Amino acid sequence: MKEIEILENVNINDKNKYEESIKAFADKLEEKISFLKHRKEEVEQSAKDTFNEKIELLRQKKESLMKHYEKIKETSESKWNDVKEETSKKVDEVKTETETAYTGIRDGFSYLFDKLKN
Repeated sequence: MKEIEILENVNINDKNKYEESIKAFADKLEEKISFLKHRKEEVEQSAKDTFNEKIELLRQKKESLMKHYEKIKETSESKWNDVKEETSKKVDEVKTETETAYTGIRDGFSYLFDKLKN
């Protein structure tokens, strides 16, 4: 932190300069604190938005999957093989998209934390 240099360069024998340096250092710390609080709020909102998007996506996928489930329940044994392939593809698609959503959230947090550091 560059602000620490303020205290390192102070002539301790000069009381006024020392006081000014401490005050300047405290002011810089307050700026840093304010900046981090603001960034934290941005990160929190961004994280909430990301979670809400992923939750909505997964909810839609679940609804789609349940439609296939209902279709299977209504399908007779003789037509089961026709429905099975289509449903298997849908299940695989939902599994892939679910994994992508979770990975996206994890990667998104890494991105946000990196952004917060800067």
